[in-house]
Amino acid sequence: MVQASGAGLVYAANFSVGVQLFYRISRAAAEAFAQFPAYEPYIAEAHHRAKHDAPSGTALELKRRAQAALGAREISVASLRAGFIPGTHELGFDSEADTVIVRHTARGRQGFAEGALYAARWVVGKRGLFNFADVLESKQ
Repeated sequence: MVQASGAGLVYAANFSVGVQLFYRISRAAAEAFAQFPAYEPYIAEAHHRAKHDAPSGTALELKRRAQAALGAREISVASLRAGFIPGTHELGFDSEADTVIVRHTARGRQGFAEGALYAARWVVGKRGLFNFADVLESKQ
């Protein structure tokens, strides 16, 4: 439909600029830990009790990106829905010796709105389907 209409559309599991940068940092961490099998990767995510999907789309996208760097290594995903917890996502690497955690915590919806507006301004005059990562990597 996007191509047929000649419009532009930006899509993402999460429109927070902070989450997009978190994805990049997490991917780099997964690449670094890929050569150290003693570190077991995992994802933990928590949200308020009214959130229906578990794991969240953000957690699934985080897993997809980390999995690309880690190959066949299994990444377990744990989800918690309780109280008024803000959206929190962690990519951890745990070993007998230590644990390394990369974390993003949303403080509210402002970051998602700002990212969506950024994408909307960027896509004006463009045609086709774009991922939000394309928007952030673009110099325009």
